[in-house]
Amino acid sequence: MVSCWDTGVLLCALLGGLLLTGSTSGSNLKSPELSLNDTQHVIQVGKKLSIKCRGKADHSWSLPETVSKESKRLNITKYACGKGGKQFCSTLTLTTAEANDTGFYSCKYLSSTSKNKLTESTIYIFINDTSRPFLEMHSELPEPIHMTEGRALVIPCRVSSPDIVVTLKKVPFQILIPDGERIIWDSRKGFLISNATYKEIGLLTCEATVNGHLYQTHYLTYRQSTTILDVQMSTPGPVKLLRGQTLTLNCTVTASFNTRVQINWTYPGETNKSASIRRRFDQSNPHYNIFYSVLTINKVQSKDSGIYACHVTSGPSFRSANTSVRVYDEPFISMKHRKQPVLETVAGKKSYRLAMKVRAFPPPEVAWLKDGLPLTEKSARYFVHAYSLIIKDVAAEDTGNYTVLLNINQSNVVKNLTTTLIVNVKPQIYEKAVSPFPEPILYPLGSRQILTCTVYGIPQPTIKWLWRPCNHNHSKARYDFCSNNEESYILDPDSIIGNRIESITQRMAIIEGKNKTASSLVVADSRISGIYTCMASNKVGTVERNIKFYITDVPNGFHVHLEKMPTKGEDLKLSCTVSKFLYRDITWLQLRTANNRSAHHRIRRQKTAVTTEHSVTLHLLIKNVSLDDSGTYACRARNIFTGEDTLQKKEVTVREEMLLPK
Repeated sequence: MVSCWDTGVLLCALLGGLLLTGSTSGSNLKSPELSLNDTQHVIQVGKKLSIKCRGKADHSWSLPETVSKESKRLNITKYACGKGGKQFCSTLTLTTAEANDTGFYSCKYLSSTSKNKLTESTIYIFINDTSRPFLEMHSELPEPIHMTEGRALVIPCRVSSPDIVVTLKKVPFQILIPDGERIIWDSRKGFLISNATYKEIGLLTCEATVNGHLYQTHYLTYRQSTTILDVQMSTPGPVKLLRGQTLTLNCTVTASFNTRVQINWTYPGETNKSASIRRRFDQSNPHYNIFYSVLTINKVQSKDSGIYACHVTSGPSFRSANTSVRVYDEPFISMKHRKQPVLETVAGKKSYRLAMKVRAFPPPEVAWLKDGLPLTEKSARYFVHAYSLIIKDVAAEDTGNYTVLLNINQSNVVKNLTTTLIVNVKPQIYEKAVSPFPEPILYPLGSRQILTCTVYGIPQPTIKWLWRPCNHNHSKARYDFCSNNEESYILDPDSIIGNRIESITQRMAIIEGKNKTASSLVVADSRISGIYTCMASNKVGTVERNIKFYITDVPNGFHVHLEKMPTKGEDLKLSCTVSKFLYRDITWLQLRTANNRSAHHRIRRQKTAVTTEHSVTLHLLIKNVSLDDSGTYACRARNIFTGEDTLQKKEVTVREEMLLPK
């Protein structure tokens, strides 16, 4: 707008003349004329839409969003028209019209930048499709519509024909009737509700019946939510800073999609507004909104120490998160032993933690030494975690002096502290681990024997010798003579229990690089069977080694004896004697060979075995032998410990009777 008061009368006249003489100035030309004169027009689906536009200047067409200007069905032709061809004409043609082509079609002067309606002509075209009365069908999943109470709300159930009667329903049974004031039906827009209330919140349905068929499209209205899902502080734990550093705290709020929140901070310097606060809103997630509030204080001071809280509200909903901030004047390290300067543990533990009580800021570099050397050069079983040292699979060699070094490089603050660790070891008996004997050793009757236990442990174990005699009843269960039910007796060199003891001695020896104790018990005269026990004990535990001391009066524990080689008509006398502590199920067999095959035949009518203090004897007596009794006789016994059968054979040849000379 040109003001003549500002430019003067002469200048105003000149400007006015220029505006009137501009032949292509759209603002002063009559509006373009359309070949369809009404405000709206209806054609049937599938027909051709044709609209002509005539004006005194060049113009362009505006189409519904659903009609693409690149569509092959669309054609716009421009040409000169009117007297002397001084007018501008164009024809818009849309073939095979579809329901989606329904909408506003406008012809507008190109040279116009004014909002004056005289520069534009518009008509609303309905493409009547009886099979598709609603332009947008939401029959299964309702279309969400955000609403605000007290403001206008549009339910956009536009139709393809102005004659279609539409009913608006609210599920389940309410009908919203247009009253021409608060609720208005517009076939080109849908239902217009001027002042929406909570009553319109929910599932709304537009219904139309065309040719006896019911059509429905659904909309879901919702209002802003107040649901706060989560509030998180970027640093939930205590925040530590040095004076002069920058404090930055981020409060992150997660809320439901249609929720808006207010975020406020409380902090020590709030009254002086020492902090700057920035906010950011993230709507990239389709399911919820994320709000960020970042508090920053440059060059913090001791007075900035305290609790920092982020308070979030949305309507009646409230949540908060907080953290503590500590500002130190200068770097420091404070360290002391958590328990005692000397610690003890046990070998074999899966892990052991050496820990000190440490207060330091900023966090120092940590290094551990063992006996003055860096631990990384010692073993891969050592792990540093924070200010602690973790030892995996604790062993005796882990005993030593451990020093932790703490160093804040930038401030040249250094501290160290040493702890002594003693690894105790439960007693171990060397012979118990390496003994190759699956069965007990038999000791000859009357022999002198030396029994030894080699013991290792930390601290050095004490060693005792015990004696448990065997039960000497003559029951058939010979293999259970020496059970654990018998009472044990502690021995010393002067003991008169069991076998006569010559001596009990101890000596120290370095074996396999370890300081071990060898304890020897000397039996002067082996006469009584039983079990000697070597018991080693220290503060960690006790271990025992049982030595089954079985006396035998039979060489090697198994012996077959033939009284004499018999002559025909004499008696055959055989005896089989076995250690009763090593064998059972003794029996006599005769080995026969037939067809190149050997067979064992148990001899009938055997005598009952005779049990003595140390052995079992089974006699075989065959009277009045004949030459047929010659052959191989075998004594079979079963090993109590291995379960295997042992045979000892004796060849017997019955001799012919010697005839005395007459």
